[in-house]
Amino acid sequence: MRKLVMGLIASLALPAFVAADSVSFRIGYFEPRAESDLWVQNFQNLTMEKADFNGFTFTGEADYFAGDHVNVCVGVGVYDKQVKTSDRDFEFEDGRPIRQTITLRIVPLEGSIKLYPAGREVPVIPYVGGGVGAYFWQYVERGDFVVNRNSNDPRLISGVFTTETVSPGYHLKGGIQIPVGRSTVDAEVKYVRAKGNLSEDYDPDFEPFDLSGIQLNFGASFWF
Repeated sequence: MRKLVMGLIASLALPAFVAADSVSFRIGYFEPRAESDLWVQNFQNLTMEKADFNGFTFTGEADYFAGDHVNVCVGVGVYDKQVKTSDRDFEFEDGRPIRQTITLRIVPLEGSIKLYPAGREVPVIPYVGGGVGAYFWQYVERGDFVVNRNSNDPRLISGVFTTETVSPGYHLKGGIQIPVGRSTVDAEVKYVRAKGNLSEDYDPDFEPFDLSGIQLNFGASFWF
C-alpha cells in the first residue's frame, strides 16, 4: 500500500509544482495532540510520553497567485516517528523488561487558501490561511503486550498490530515571509485536526485515533 500511496501523491503533486507561481520547501517540528483513548492507555501502561512523539517534518508546497492578496496552494509532507518503550508495571520472570516499538507515520496531501492582507510587495509579508487534506497514515505496535492487566489473570501476547489508511482533516495556519530577491525566508505556525479509525487489529471499542497537532515550519519560497 505504501508504494501505491506514494505513486498517487506523486501523480497529483508533481504537475502542481511544475505549473506553480511559487514553490516552498520547509522543515518543521510536529507536536501531536495525542488525546484519543489508545494514546492515553499507552501513556499509562508503557514507558512513553507525549513528548516522545514530537518530531521533524518535511513539507513542499506549490502556490498559485489568485490576485494580489490570495494564494491557492497544494502541499505534501511527511512525519515519521518511532519510539521504543517497555511496560511500566510488568516484566518477564527473569527480570527482563517487556518491550515494544511504536511507530507513527503521517503523509498529508493538503489544499489550502492563504490570504495576504498587506499584499506581497512589503518588507515583511504576513499571511493567514487554512484548508482541507487527505492524511495517509500508518500506526504500528510491535513487540510483547500485557492484556487483562487489571484482572487476576494477566496474559502476555506478542505480535505486530498495524493500521494503514487515509483520513480526512483540516488545518489552519499563519506566518510571515521575508523577501530576498525572487525568494523569501518563511516562518509558519500550523494546526492540524484529523482523526482516523483503527484497523481490526485493535479493540473495536477504541475511539478514532487522534492525528492532530501543532506544527512549526521554517524554510524558503521561490517565485517564478
